Amino acid sequence: MPIIAEVSLAYKAAQSVETLPTIASPEEAASYLRSIWDSDTLEFREEFIVVLLNNAKNVLGWSRISTGGSTATIVEPTAIFQTALLGKANSILIAHNHPSGRKKASTADITLTKRIKEVGSLLGIPLDDHIILCANGYLSLREEGLM
Repeated sequence: MPIIAEVSLAYKAAQSVETLPTIASPEEAASYLRSIWDSDTLEFREEFIVVLLNNAKNVLGWSRISTGGSTATIVEPTAIFQTALLGKANSILIAHNHPSGRKKASTADITLTKRIKEVGSLLGIPLDDHIILCANGYLSLREEGLM
């Protein structure tokens, strides 16, 4: 019988929960995202990030899911939830930028958001918000009622 490798998954926090930033509003989300986003790419190419949150809305970590061109990036929900599951997230926040500076959600943005929200509901990892970050501000799809 062939030997099959055991799959081992582990997550170990790098710091105590008390020192982690908290995201409880779209304003806090946009501020946090600006602190981690490479400002050189904000107006250059589209990127997609997932932020992992615990029950207290503390940031457990974040991951860049994809990087695209000046008008789009490809996002696979499996990559988002693989990260969320491995990172022990209780909920997630997703974000991408619009290099054009346009603070308006596209049909594709809305469709993707609804798809991620549905998958999250099935997995028990709710989607808190989808932030579109621009050089001149941001848009919260939750605040706009687009989720």
